[in-house]
Amino acid sequence: MGWKQGVFGSERPTREQWVGTLVALAVLALVMAGMFVDFAPAPALRGVHMAVIFLIVGVIETALLFAHASRRGRMGQLVDKGFLKFLFLLVAIPCMLGFVSWLIAIKTLPWGITRVFGSEVRERHVMETRHTRSRRSCDYRLSGGPMEGAFPSYLCIREAFYHRHPDRQVEVVLTGRRSALGFSIQHIYSQE
Repeated sequence: MGWKQGVFGSERPTREQWVGTLVALAVLALVMAGMFVDFAPAPALRGVHMAVIFLIVGVIETALLFAHASRRGRMGQLVDKGFLKFLFLLVAIPCMLGFVSWLIAIKTLPWGITRVFGSEVRERHVMETRHTRSRRSCDYRLSGGPMEGAFPSYLCIREAFYHRHPDRQVEVVLTGRRSALGFSIQHIYSQE
């Protein structure tokens, strides 16, 4: 089996298979970038209203995927898995696609635009250090300030920074770039 067979499912992939694979890889790269950047979106890009908007986007994207599957004659494969699995897909796919769309549109792309076109800033904030055991994220966190209402609502900090200021409020200086889309945080400095 050659690499084309492994990637596309065919030794002679169609143009649609090439484009679909490249789009999927680009989306995956944007999602991965969005998960690891320190970015506080502008207040207008946060809140319940944005969650509702992107849930609707996820529903629309799911409908488009199901329409595509129906045109290709693959809808039967989804329905034949059983009613409960199909019902789960109807709930899970819109949520997942909405989250992925939100991550790209509200975090990754604004972060990239802010990093390129934003102005350099140094801001003082009073934030709180916290220690939380986490297998999926960082154990030492700084919350509040510009991260309040953002997702996630904290910045990861080093263990040494936390031990200098354990579980308390601390004045910090955040440096980075700011634009109308938000604040890309590059460095955290303690004032003490």
